[in-house]
Amino acid sequence: MDDASVTSEDLQKFRGVKAEIFDLKIPLVEKGMTRDLLAQGDHSTFRVVCYAPNQGEPHGLHAHTDEEHVFVILHGCANFSTIDGDLPQLGKYQALWLPKGCFYEFVNPGPEPLVVLRFGATREKQTSGPRLTPGGDPIPGRSTRHPHLQDVTFLENAFLE
Repeated sequence: MDDASVTSEDLQKFRGVKAEIFDLKIPLVEKGMTRDLLAQGDHSTFRVVCYAPNQGEPHGLHAHTDEEHVFVILHGCANFSTIDGDLPQLGKYQALWLPKGCFYEFVNPGPEPLVVLRFGATREKQTSGPRLTPGGDPIPGRSTRHPHLQDVTFLENAFLE
């Protein structure tokens, strides 16, 4: 939509769009992972994810066919790998851009929890798109494939603030 095609109905709708504020006081995990949706638009998601030490994306090397990602490390460190091999370890306030179709995996090498801001963007309206292995096999959702990740233990009185 360019400026010339904005109708009075569009303008009225835009006047009703409201900003959202959310808190980034994140409870740190000792076991499992948390994955919280903080905000969602028609073509984007903003999540905060916390992984226990020595935990990562357990489905291995995969690509999102309809979604681009940015991962921003807020706490801890992450070891990312792509189809071409290992990337340098990422630490606090470092980020990684993953265009759609880029195969990757990562793990928190420990010893502290890894807290990641995850931005996802899609061309079509959706909450998450298909994921594939390098061999072309689809990857089902993590709740059905890795139910142990839902068994979360939080560190007592420990938060990213």
